[in-house]
Amino acid sequence: MNRTVPTFLAGLVAITFYLLCPLILPAQSLTLKGKVTDAAGKPISASIVIKGTSHGVTSNADGSFSIPLTGPDNVLEISSIGYASQSIAVKGRTSIDVILEEQGSQLGDAVVVGYGTQKKSDVTGAISSIKNKDFKDQPVSNLAVSIEGKLSGINVSQPSGTPGAGLLVSIRGAQNPLYVVDGVPMLSESNSSLGTAYNLSGQSTGSGQNISSISDINPDDIESIEVLKDASAAAIYGARAANGVVLVTTKRGKAGKTDFNLNYYTGFQNVEKKIHFLNSQQFYDLTNEAIANDITVYNNESAAAGSDTSRFGPLSVLQGVGIVDGSGNAVPDPVAPYYNLAGGVNTNWLDQIFRTAPISNYEISARGGNDKTKFFVGGSYFDQTGIIIDNYYRRYSARISIDNQATDQLSIGTTISASRSDNKRSFNDNTYTGIVTNALGASPLMPVYDAPGVYADFTNYQASWLSDNPVKSAQQINAHTLTDRFIGSAYGEYKFLPSLKFRTSFSLDYDDVNDNQYFSALTVDAQTVGGKLLTGHLNSTTWLNENILSFQQKWGDNSLTALGGFTQQSTTVQRSALQGTGFPQTGNVQDISDAAFVSRPLIPFPVTTASLQSVLARINYDYDGRYLLTATIRADGSSRFPANQRFGYFPSASLGWNIAREAFLKDNNAINALKLRVSYGLTGDQEIPDYQNQVYWGPARYNGVAGLSPLNLSAPALSWQNNKTFNTGVDFDLFNHFINGSVEYFVSERTKLLGQQPLAGTTGFAYITTNSGQIEDKGWEFQLATNNIRTHDFTWTSSFNISFLQNRIKSLAVDSQYVSAYNDQSPTNILQVGKPVGEFIGVRFAGVNVQNGDAEYYDNNKNKERADQVNFTRDATTIGSPRPKFLAASPIISGIRNSTLSSPRSSATGIKSST
Repeated sequence: MNRTVPTFLAGLVAITFYLLCPLILPAQSLTLKGKVTDAAGKPISASIVIKGTSHGVTSNADGSFSIPLTGPDNVLEISSIGYASQSIAVKGRTSIDVILEEQGSQLGDAVVVGYGTQKKSDVTGAISSIKNKDFKDQPVSNLAVSIEGKLSGINVSQPSGTPGAGLLVSIRGAQNPLYVVDGVPMLSESNSSLGTAYNLSGQSTGSGQNISSISDINPDDIESIEVLKDASAAAIYGARAANGVVLVTTKRGKAGKTDFNLNYYTGFQNVEKKIHFLNSQQFYDLTNEAIANDITVYNNESAAAGSDTSRFGPLSVLQGVGIVDGSGNAVPDPVAPYYNLAGGVNTNWLDQIFRTAPISNYEISARGGNDKTKFFVGGSYFDQTGIIIDNYYRRYSARISIDNQATDQLSIGTTISASRSDNKRSFNDNTYTGIVTNALGASPLMPVYDAPGVYADFTNYQASWLSDNPVKSAQQINAHTLTDRFIGSAYGEYKFLPSLKFRTSFSLDYDDVNDNQYFSALTVDAQTVGGKLLTGHLNSTTWLNENILSFQQKWGDNSLTALGGFTQQSTTVQRSALQGTGFPQTGNVQDISDAAFVSRPLIPFPVTTASLQSVLARINYDYDGRYLLTATIRADGSSRFPANQRFGYFPSASLGWNIAREAFLKDNNAINALKLRVSYGLTGDQEIPDYQNQVYWGPARYNGVAGLSPLNLSAPALSWQNNKTFNTGVDFDLFNHFINGSVEYFVSERTKLLGQQPLAGTTGFAYITTNSGQIEDKGWEFQLATNNIRTHDFTWTSSFNISFLQNRIKSLAVDSQYVSAYNDQSPTNILQVGKPVGEFIGVRFAGVNVQNGDAEYYDNNKNKERADQVNFTRDATTIGSPRPKFLAASPIISGIRNSTLSSPRSSATGIKSST
């Protein structure tokens, strides 16, 4: 009995220890072991951290790791450069093997191509791509700014800082690419009926501030942007792809819990660097010196001529401006207001027209769905105030997309977006009579107001060359462009077989633009007519129907994708305009119905319609992921060409070789991916005004009688412009995804250029539209990206791209053509064989004559001459090029948890104007 009790107690203690063991173990130090590899089983050096703590380890060279846990319910966060991070719950386990999916390699990304998607590793054409994470939260109003400096070979320049202004986008030197948003080709040029550049007589002298129709798209709605740069990638769009293609894919729904997103940002804009001008005293002193110099010149030249004459004219001219008396002596204290310091006026005109301007954006969206139906709905408000007073751009936009899997074979969907924008435009850009140019020339002795509410008269202040008081121009010209935009598309896709499907879609792009420009009677522009109002209306409707049959099949190491289809597109544009004069001076009346006199300006082409019908086909062949082939052809029929020239045919072919997948590089740890590409193909261009292939009669008036008159000469031989492009490149991903990028070389030739050839004035027409000329673009592109640091808490990536571009005119119908930025001024550019397009021309500046202060210039024989001796036709020469020799950018992005810091830097070098 005595032996039985100890045995029983010993058993009881053992059972108790066993039952308490699960409670005791968590308090002990547990260790988890495991291994991290990629999908192919290669070991990965990864960071393994316990979520919510700073405790972590790094896996060994063979991928193995061992980490002490604080509990069985710990969650591990595993990350490595070039791979998607994972969060894994331990759940009491003591061993875990982790497989990370590649992410850092851009060659593994899916990219959008024409009428489909491909892995970038399978792409054989020149395509650059960025995702939403690369440009989200940027304070921009235009989607083109989203790609500025981020992709090689693409130059985005902002000729204006005014809100809502248009951008100049060029792809490998070709401007105005085609934008395709969710499959809908968009009108991208300025769609305003009225310009904002007028001369002192009120005649239009150019476009002024351009506006951009692609500003109607909210950049933060975009999921990805792909740029098709060579003919192999772009030929599937045929005639519309002459200048490259920008594919925009917007956000769509995702299966899962509905995700609500509220986004807001605000900021401020300022003039980066103001020009320093003379103050009133300095201006007064300089004017005295100039007067003394003018009198000396008059006396010397009159004495030499033996008569009352000089370059300024007779003595009476100097007397007329009040600087000399009847004997030719300087007036010691001219009474003109512009030469009087007594008033104490010292106006800094740039401070008067510029301001600190806020910019804000508000967005709300919801995204979600299930396996059957997915949706995205969002709305935004963008408000940008201009740095010039009385100037702003405001946009309201909304978008909804729905995708539904109706049956196992049928899927349907729709995307609808609507926007309304109000652009309070500035009379400043691309004009020599703008607000800023007036401010640059205004005297500091001139006040803004001569009396409360009474603007100072600039003609009283030695500033007769101005067009108006700068502040008055900003405040008393009220120019609004109101745009309503609707873009909608619907599709249906039916799978006959797992490998065969048919997709049909219909899209509509509706654009309604109303321009109103009111000139107060206080302005020089309208003071003689009691105020004036110009109105313009443009209504554009484009519909597109696309029908695509696609086939995809794999057998063994072979993969084949083929598609063919038929598309048809039509665009109708209607234009109208009114002009009214004579408005009440009180009550802020600015409606055309209140004008004393209303007229309807003649519009040469009030209604135009253009149609395009196309047949297309493409084949992609892939052998074992190593050898790639793409062949494309598209035939386009355009209503803009004569019946016998209506169709253009645009083939292309490209090859790719994924060298890294060859056996001799399979075990090379330094090379993750390496691909060679080569392509050649043709695209076309039909971008000319409608009805140039036939004589078009339009409205006319003669002696008060309405009638018709021919508006153009027909061009029966008009045909397609051809663009031939050769491209070769290499894509690489190296050192465990630390560095990746591409190198490209291209040669592009545009032949049978569509343009206007000058005609003799006796024909009654200035130009005729013809095919003539040839332009060559060629260059190198380098794109590089690095994953410097990527951990759970901190990422640091950087990139660099540089493009070297050469442009040359190889032939022209008429060599050495002068062109001007303003239709009432001397030429500013020249088109000359052997030179880049649009070289600047001018008379070279020779400096200042230290003896008399005269500005001097070089004549055609390199001799110096005064400004009044210059003969532009005789002395003008090329003085530079508007085209950059190379483009470079180096964006740097770093992030700490949910915060991101972006530092984009870009430059265009080689644009030169040597005077």
